[in-house]
Amino acid sequence: MNIAYSAILAAAFFSAEDKPILVAEDYDYAPAMKKVAARFKGEPGVYLHLGDSITYANPNTAWARGGKGHTPQVKAFLQWSHAGKRNDQDGWYLASVDAARGRSHTAASGVRADQYLKGGKNGLPSLAEIIRKYNPQLALYMLGTNDISANRPVDAYIKDVEKAVDMLLDNGTVVILSTLPPYRGRDKQVDAYNAALRSLARKKKIPLLDLYGEMDARAGKDMQKLYLSRDGVHLSPASAAGPPTPENLKQCGYLLRCYLAVHKGMEVKKRIFDAKP
Repeated sequence: MNIAYSAILAAAFFSAEDKPILVAEDYDYAPAMKKVAARFKGEPGVYLHLGDSITYANPNTAWARGGKGHTPQVKAFLQWSHAGKRNDQDGWYLASVDAARGRSHTAASGVRADQYLKGGKNGLPSLAEIIRKYNPQLALYMLGTNDISANRPVDAYIKDVEKAVDMLLDNGTVVILSTLPPYRGRDKQVDAYNAALRSLARKKKIPLLDLYGEMDARAGKDMQKLYLSRDGVHLSPASAAGPPTPENLKQCGYLLRCYLAVHKGMEVKKRIFDAKP
């Protein structure tokens, strides 16, 4: 391969790296999260992914676990977060591996925010047990789609999310709170839930991965068509393993979510864990 063509190919693969996160918080989470991180006692780099079937789905972490188009910076972060170890320190593996019917170690199909707290759905341990067993330094939390399906009031839902966030923060775990993706036919509920999630993230001064906002920024009115699968709930899986070209990031919901989870984790690591006191 000649050098010129190689450079063009690399630019096509990695041009999105110029600004991987398009939707940023309107507050500074670093001061509060540095205080949380200072309390952490455990193995660095354990990055758990807490959620429902969207998190449990194999394509959701496919790019991190062995996908195409990792930059040197991404490779370094994935190594730090134990990707590929397939053990209790590897949160990418823990989220995706079949631990029992309908669940992994940190995510379960059909689980609501209240059920995630107490455990039991498809045999999923309680959140307290998950924290105690894996002791994450970093956790990405995304639950709510099944709460919408159950028509739970926003206030009841967000109280459960706040309980989960507080449990993680009390452990010294930095929490990345994610907004929910679109849900076909439930636009008003998704908007209400996401408004509550953004408000909670601002209140707690925790990092926010605005998945819905990122999808909207990239695809606008076409985001449901591009980022949802036929069932209108789960994300589109094509090209989930990458590479993260602008085209693939605009047509694969799971690739975009994993790409954002990696880059938001990289951002938090740089601003919180690697920063000088």
